[in-house]
Amino acid sequence: MRILGAMLGGTISSYCVSGTIKLGKPSFVREFLIENFPFNEFIIPEFETYSSENATPELYRNALKKIIEETKKSKYDGVLITHGTDTCAFFAQLAARVLSGINIPYVITGAMHAPDIDPKEASGNLMYAVQCLEEGRTGVVFRDDNGEHQLYQAHLIMSPDIYGIYSEYRDGSTFHPKEHPDFFTKKLPKILTVSAVPGNVAADGDFDRVLICCNHSGTASEDLISLVERWTKEGKECYMAPIPRKGAVYESRKKLKEAGAIELTGMPLEGAWCEVLLR
Repeated sequence: MRILGAMLGGTISSYCVSGTIKLGKPSFVREFLIENFPFNEFIIPEFETYSSENATPELYRNALKKIIEETKKSKYDGVLITHGTDTCAFFAQLAARVLSGINIPYVITGAMHAPDIDPKEASGNLMYAVQCLEEGRTGVVFRDDNGEHQLYQAHLIMSPDIYGIYSEYRDGSTFHPKEHPDFFTKKLPKILTVSAVPGNVAADGDFDRVLICCNHSGTASEDLISLVERWTKEGKECYMAPIPRKGAVYESRKKLKEAGAIELTGMPLEGAWCEVLLR
C-alpha cells in the first residue's frame, strides 16, 4: 500500500526538554511507520508545520491544497495526516469538506503527549490509523474514554475535553461531501465569532462574516438582535450554531433569525465554522 504522509506538526511531532514541550521533530512518526509497516510505502514530503495555538485558516488551506496536489501528481492508496490535538476537530471538519475529490481514504491523528513522554499513545494512534487506511476507512483516530482506539467521523467530530477525549455530534445531519475549488483561490473571509458566555459583548471591527455560538437551549444573547440587523444591512452574513434540528424554538433565536441570522443545523460548532469559511 502506498501512503502519503502529511506531517503538519502538533504534539506527536514534539519532544520534551526540561519539562517544556518543543515542536518540530517528526522523526518519531517517520521511523515508527517504516519500522512497523515494512510492506507499506510511505511518501512523506515536507509540509509547513504549526502548533494548534498558531493554526489559521490559511495554514489549513495550504496543507489541504498540498495534499490534493500530491495525490494528483502520483498515485496513492491513502493519506495519513498528523495534526495538533487542540484544533484537530476544526481541521478535520474542513478536511471532510474539501478532500472529497481525492477519492482515497484519509485518516487524521495525533497525540496528547510527546512521544518521548508517552510513546505508547503516539504509537497506538499511528498503528490504528494505518490499519484503518489498510481497510479503506476514513476519519479521525484517537482513544475514547475507555482507552480504546476509535475512528471518529470527520464531519461530526468535536474538540476534545481537558483529558483529550473526543466525541461526535449526536444531532448530525446526513453529510454530502462535495468539492470546493473556490476555497483554494478566493480570499478567505474574516470571521467574527461571538462566544456563548454570560454578558458577552460582541467586538466590532474588520470582519466579513459572523458566527454566533449558541447555548444548548437557545442562542448566545438576545442583545445581539440590533447588531445582527446592522451587520446584515452592511452585507455581513450572520450565522448561528449549533442549532437543534428538532424541538421548540426559543424566542431569542427566533428574533435573531428574523433579524437576519442564518441557522446552521445538524453540525457542531467546529463544522459550522468551516461552513462559514467556505460559503
